[in-house]
Amino acid sequence: MKQTLVNLNPADYEHPFDRAALNRVKAIPVLPSVMNFTLNWAAVNWKILTMCGNNFHVTRDACPDLYELSDEVFKTLQLNFAPDLYMEQSYYINAYTTGHEEKAFICVSTGAVDKLSDEELQFVIGHEAGHIKSGHVLYHVMLAYLTAIVSKVPGSGLLKVPLMYWNRMSEFTADRAGLLACQDLNAALSAIMKMSGLPEKYYKTASVDGFIKQARDFVETNSHGVNSAMRLIEIIDEDHPWTVIRASELIKWYENGDYQRILDGARGRICPQCKSPISDTVTECPICGNTKFDD
Repeated sequence: MKQTLVNLNPADYEHPFDRAALNRVKAIPVLPSVMNFTLNWAAVNWKILTMCGNNFHVTRDACPDLYELSDEVFKTLQLNFAPDLYMEQSYYINAYTTGHEEKAFICVSTGAVDKLSDEELQFVIGHEAGHIKSGHVLYHVMLAYLTAIVSKVPGSGLLKVPLMYWNRMSEFTADRAGLLACQDLNAALSAIMKMSGLPEKYYKTASVDGFIKQARDFVETNSHGVNSAMRLIEIIDEDHPWTVIRASELIKWYENGDYQRILDGARGRICPQCKSPISDTVTECPICGNTKFDD
């Protein structure tokens, strides 16, 4: 059972690259108009409806094992709501989040479920849940439809480069949320390793330690380090940062103690009577007054 992260604030695990890039996006004057248009554009809402109607909906009745696995992620990260989870037929390990903040849903590829262990899959679902908790969803939807929006909202073309760059940087924050969800660094890195191109034939014999060494060597052998790579990523057409850099950033965050500090600072439990998250130091639930706890 994972540790429930009581009162977890997205700012606690937000990556500085993400924060700086999003501030640049928010400073663009046309942003409010584009956000309002996106929220109300019938084409976006129809596309979301179509996707929901064409993919398998994971519910407690339809697929109880996967439902419970994902529900544990949402409870661990203390999302305000449990987003709907859908499956999409695809060989690749992939997942994405779309919709609106109040009604976002997560779509996971069948390849991810078939090829990942439960802990690795919780990292992937936790990654997407992190996007929801951090308020990334609307920005992702804007980027997905930006080419069409440009022809309808004057000045929206100014958003393209900074929004694409932020989209990549937001992945570092979401990776941290994924680790907080699965609470297993090896599982998180193993999932990223599989995404990077490890053949399924060698899943049982490949070494996460070897992938960690690759990540360390990449940083050490590049004279300008990861920051130089970040600047390069800003000008190339990629949806995600390089997997080796994602691994390197996650390792660095884990080893500098921030991951553990969040776990220590968000310790808590669930009241067995009202199911509210409460601190593990209280003897009486402040919500319902219950004083009987399993421990």
